[in-house]
Amino acid sequence: MGKSSRQASLQAEIETELEPGERLVWTGQPDARAVFRKLRWLLGAGGLVVAIAGWFALNSIAAQFALLAGLALLLGPAIAALMARGTIYGLTDRRALVLSKSIGHRALTSVDLSAADDAVELLEGEGGSGTALFVSGLPRRRRYTDYTGKFGFWDVPDAAQVAAIVQRALDRQRRA
Repeated sequence: MGKSSRQASLQAEIETELEPGERLVWTGQPDARAVFRKLRWLLGAGGLVVAIAGWFALNSIAAQFALLAGLALLLGPAIAALMARGTIYGLTDRRALVLSKSIGHRALTSVDLSAADDAVELLEGEGGSGTALFVSGLPRRRRYTDYTGKFGFWDVPDAAQVAAIVQRALDRQRRA
């Protein structure tokens, strides 16, 4: 699927969640490669645990458990990258939306832009990807918030451009 057809597919998917009269400003999704890169340290940790546990696995139930834990660490980055491919971000003139889809599960997270901060916080990562945070004071356990309660679009490609789009939407929403 080409980039434009993929973008059209994302847009169509998120449009099903819009309220009457709501206008879609931007759609996107996390960069699966950026998610994998961010978690690649787990590969080393998992490999080390697997190697050590594998050495002792025949003689100890604890080592067998550690072997399974190490395998989980090895699979973690790949699973996170697959989950990123099932996540769609949407920005409307009223809300920020995150639609998470996985096998047999669909969850929508929605944040009203009237609660947004004055300025978007940009956390740049490798290769231009990064995170745009723009709503503070949310419960830390809420999905797509950081440990301080800031909500945003995580691991987006072209993060600076996304942050600028979000900032313009926030500015327009405040003037309305």
